[in-house]
Amino acid sequence: MKNIPVRVGWELLLFVFVVMIFSTYQEILKHNWKALTFSMIIFGLVSGLCFSIKYKLDQEFFYIKNSIFGTTKIDVKDIYKIEKTWNQLSSPAPSVIGRVEIYYRNNSIVISPKNFEEFKNELLKINPNINVKE
Repeated sequence: MKNIPVRVGWELLLFVFVVMIFSTYQEILKHNWKALTFSMIIFGLVSGLCFSIKYKLDQEFFYIKNSIFGTTKIDVKDIYKIEKTWNQLSSPAPSVIGRVEIYYRNNSIVISPKNFEEFKNELLKINPNINVKE
């Protein structure tokens, strides 16, 4: 089984961090450290969810371990198209840039592999009929 590296977008984590700090700014000025602690716990949970997403590929299936939300198992022979996308739907893609949409059967899912070319080539080795749109 081959691990496919996941792109974790620091821009996404920075945005969450700024929102958390901004939302507790007045409390920080009052030295209410409980509010800051709560923000840091939320930021830690979001970071943990992002870093726990894993992609794996074997000779038959592509697995997306979506942190606490379970694992999606896609038969590579069912994949008919992959394309780069800017689709911002909630998905197991912890990055704003470098997103890829995988179309299979009557479904699609958005992921963020670290290296699109390597990911594409690995899929094409198993299923050369995949239509690739960049």
